[in-house]
Formats: sequence, structure tokens, C-alpha cells
Amino acid sequence: MPSNKPISYEVKEDGINELIEEKNNMVTMLREVSWNGRESHLEIRKWVEDAEKETPMKGVSFMTEEGPHNLTETLVKCGFGDTKNIIKQLSVRDDFDNSLINVVGKQKVSKAKSTPVIVNEDEYYDPKEIIS
Repeated sequence: MPSNKPISYEVKEDGINELIEEKNNMVTMLREVSWNGRESHLEIRKWVEDAEKETPMKGVSFMTEEGPHNLTETLVKCGFGDTKNIIKQLSVRDDFDNSLINVVGKQKVSKAKSTPVIVNEDEYYDPKEIIS
């Protein structure tokens, strides 16, 4: 039998709280949220924002620890995310170098690290030339 008590939620203060997208007064957030005093879970949910409050809309809570990892790998496999930005985010992880070596091989990693970056000055322009 449904309860007449209002549904309460609390966004975990020291947890994940990232904006995914926004349009008008609607945002999609990746957050750790606790519902009705229960343990918090990572979720993706739409929220309506106005001056006084946020109103939760439809969303999905992850049931397991593996869920967010599986979603991330699936999104990347399906071509989502800018490769350069993904690599940049991964490069700050402690296991990045070892994982890179395991995937592409030690020789390729060593060669890439020792290869100087060549800057082609023809690819750059002087903004003053465009304005004048």
C-alpha cells in the first residue's frame, strides 16, 4: 500500500555531483543521491531548477559497482566522447602508463615518449592578419 509520506532525498555533499547537460531550466546530473534516508547510489537524473529549489524528475540509479564502469565502456565503444579529452582524463590516473603498456606494448609507448613533437608554424595564424 503506498505511503502518504513525502519522498525525501539528499545529494551526498562529498560525492560525485557533475553536470552532464542543460537546457532551459532542466539539467541532467550524475550524482550520488540518498532517497528516504537510505544508502546513497550513483545515478543519472533530470532535475528541474528554479530559484527556490530543484525538483527531481525521471532518472536511473546504478544497482551495482560495475554499472557505471559498464556504461562508460559502452559509451566509448559506441563512439561517444572526444578521444583527445578521454585520453587526457585517463592520463592522470595512477595506472595509466601500465595500462597503456599492456594494451599497445612497451616499445610503442617508449617510442611515443621519445619522439619529439613537431610544430608546423604554417598551421598557426596571426589574429591581427584576420582583423585587418
